[in-house]
Amino acid sequence: MYLALKEMKKEKGRFVLIIGIVILISYLVFFLTGLAYGLAKDNILAVELWKADKIVLKEGSNKNISSSMMEKEAIDDFKDYEISPVNLSRSSAYINGDQSESKTVDIVLMGLNQDSKAYPEVIEGEKPANKDEVLAPVSFKEEEGLSLGDELELSMNERVFKVVGFTEDSKYNVSPVIYTDLYEASPAFLSYKEQVDEAKENMEADGASGATVSIPERIAGILVHGDSDLSSDENYDVIHIGDFIKKVPGFLAQVLTFGLMIIFLIMISTIVLGVFMYIITMQKKQTFGIMKVQGISNFYISKSVIMQTFIVSLTGVVIGLLLTIGSEYVLPASVPFRSSYVFYGIISVLIIFISMLGAIFSVRSVSKVDPLEVLD
Repeated sequence: MYLALKEMKKEKGRFVLIIGIVILISYLVFFLTGLAYGLAKDNILAVELWKADKIVLKEGSNKNISSSMMEKEAIDDFKDYEISPVNLSRSSAYINGDQSESKTVDIVLMGLNQDSKAYPEVIEGEKPANKDEVLAPVSFKEEEGLSLGDELELSMNERVFKVVGFTEDSKYNVSPVIYTDLYEASPAFLSYKEQVDEAKENMEADGASGATVSIPERIAGILVHGDSDLSSDENYDVIHIGDFIKKVPGFLAQVLTFGLMIIFLIMISTIVLGVFMYIITMQKKQTFGIMKVQGISNFYISKSVIMQTFIVSLTGVVIGLLLTIGSEYVLPASVPFRSSYVFYGIISVLIIFISMLGAIFSVRSVSKVDPLEVLD
């Protein structure tokens, strides 16, 4: 340790440069990992918030909730289980009726009963009191400047919802999830523009601008909470939530693409770093030869080189990680960046391990150096 620190103090410029290279490599890998992880999470955050073990879809839906539609009577077939009926549909919406491009957003409407286990907790505002009120994710507030009391007008049927509360970050296929009454998010309802127009004309009779009896009340799926013996049959596909996530459109392809990219980046970066440490160590062969002449053992030299490499790589990785965490706080909310300290830990260990592996190989070569040959 003494010899390692002594040399680092003497050769400040060289070791600042080496540490700088480690910082840049680790920061690059950490940052891309955060982007890939954030983008993947933005596809399935809403699914994870369901707290479900299985999901029941219409038979033949190919594990895609957007392709599933069932009559509401299907709920009765699963009344012996802890379930949460769910609807999901996509739409564009105008914030406060402003149809300009900057105020037009893509959203996912998710319909759930408020007494269901899958319904999200309110972290600001209050729960919707009627069908005209909804919850929005807090990320929507940060990205679009949405406030309590703002309205969202659906472009496809002019239905207007009032935002009365915010819940934790929730996205599906990278779009923010707006939580509505169960049947308000039914694709059957959203596509019935004529019936919606008729409902608006009859608001005084209906007492609300929601669905009328002429609009079929259907559901897209049924979430099953807890362990169960449910299995697929001729009417329903019962899917484990992990398999359902893999079939979320674009999710698996995205994960595989970014995953392979980051794996190869880590491999190339760590190999380059290991070779770099090897070259730096081998450049000091003459110094090591002189130390051997003075009676310093190979073990002491090897220990100093490995310890020096460990200090350099650890310092670089820690600073690179701190820069990554700092970047997360200054990035715009629209950038899908999320830190995963499990992934960061694995990457840190790999970088340090490969760096030390390069030092170990160089130490083996140095230990075979003949002091007399070096002096000559």
